[in-house]
Amino acid sequence: MKPVLNIIDRVILALGFLAACAVVLMMLHVTLDVVLDILFNRPLPGTLIIVSNYYMPLVTFLPLAFVERLENHVSADVLTQFLPQRGQTHIFGWTFLLCFTVCALLTYATWLEAVDKFHIGAFKMERGMKVLTWPIRFAAPIGYGILTLLFLFKFVAYTIRSNVLREGKNILGILGANSGVNE
Repeated sequence: MKPVLNIIDRVILALGFLAACAVVLMMLHVTLDVVLDILFNRPLPGTLIIVSNYYMPLVTFLPLAFVERLENHVSADVLTQFLPQRGQTHIFGWTFLLCFTVCALLTYATWLEAVDKFHIGAFKMERGMKVLTWPIRFAAPIGYGILTLLFLFKFVAYTIRSNVLREGKNILGILGANSGVNE
């Protein structure tokens, strides 16, 4: 199971890195747009479309699995905290199956949407500039897809009682994150 987890972790890390790059590029793009607008009264064309249709989807969808792998998604253990450890383990284990199912459906739906936008060549216009928007539609199925695989892996690990998710450091550990590892 470790080789599969290593592959998943590498993909997750790459997508997280791309999302981080998108944040930096968005910051530089918007700053340059504002500076050019204030100093020369010539803002960059297409900034609003590029920020809202490129950077934001990358920042939103690509790091979904990264956050889940680090076990940093928001959780509210209001009722489960009172259950014995064994009960909590089983609830969390079966929750992975539910999350896998939901994410698989989201992957499928967003994939169909992305393919549809690809076939029609979707674009938006801003200040006479045509900006293709169909390519970024694939960010959602990519983000949901790797999240789906991660939940499937977690469910399989739960069903075979594997501790692979808790053992040792993984590739995400290079960031200094705990990544669910008990130290």
